[in-house]
Formats: sequence, structure tokens, C-alpha cells
Amino acid sequence: MSAQDNETIRFCPYCGIKLKHPYWEHIQSVHAEKYTQKETWVKLYQDYRKLGMDEEISLTVISELFNATKDEIKSFLKNKSAL
Repeated sequence: MSAQDNETIRFCPYCGIKLKHPYWEHIQSVHAEKYTQKETWVKLYQDYRKLGMDEEISLTVISELFNATKDEIKSFLKNKSAL
């Protein structure tokens, strides 16, 4: 059984189509207005953690993707009870 067999099937939360990895690429390109909202950080953080990334790396990647500081992201995630 390959790692791909164990992968969860993802659907776009905005248009419902089946997504291929990396699924954030679809959201970023097709639903750019949603991608830029901070709410996206919560799901992205949760997904990175499920993939085995540690907290610090997850925060760093999100900060680079969204051009935000790690402190800003961390604060937002804490306020949303995601951290």
C-alpha cells in the first residue's frame, strides 16, 4: 500500500471539486479572495501538523506564504483555539 492510498481525499470547501495535492494551490489560484483571509491559517496549520510538521516549521511556512509574522499567526491561532 502506498502513502497515496492512505491520503485523505480533499474537496475544495468553496466549490466542492476534488482536489489534487497540493490542494492549497487550487484555493490560492481559483479562490484568491478566500485564500488571503486569516481563517485559512487555521486549516492550513491543522493540515501541516497532521502531516507531521512541528509547530515552529508550520508557523514559519504559513508566515512565508501569507507574508505575516509568526507572532501574528500564533496569536490568531491561539485566539481561534487552534494552537
